[in-house]
Amino acid sequence: MKLNILLKITFLFLGICFNMILNAQEIQGQTYAITSNGVITDIQPYIAAMNNSDMKYHRLKNTRHTIEFNTGVKVELFSASEINTSVRSVNLSEYPAAFDTKRDIPVFSLGPNNFIMEEHHVEGKHY
Repeated sequence: MKLNILLKITFLFLGICFNMILNAQEIQGQTYAITSNGVITDIQPYIAAMNNSDMKYHRLKNTRHTIEFNTGVKVELFSASEINTSVRSVNLSEYPAAFDTKRDIPVFSLGPNNFIMEEHHVEGKHY
């Protein structure tokens, strides 16, 4: 009885871990490339943060797009069509061909626990 419960818990844990691996959004060299380290000597936290993130809303359909962190680290996001061809199936209709010219370009920073933060600038009244 105890062995049966232990096996169920083990399979549940392995299933959760396997699901997390399958749902990884970003993969260095396959969905993005770091093109500049800026002033950073240890780029590994940025790689870990990118691998844990979903940059879908910063990606274009047919063109690579570069984002920049406040430390000068630059990351080139591969186009959705490149990912669709070589990495995994994505719905290309969910990606714009170009960003709106009025789009607020966020400033990215590395937060605690490999978390990417975006800072957006808002104009107008603040309450």
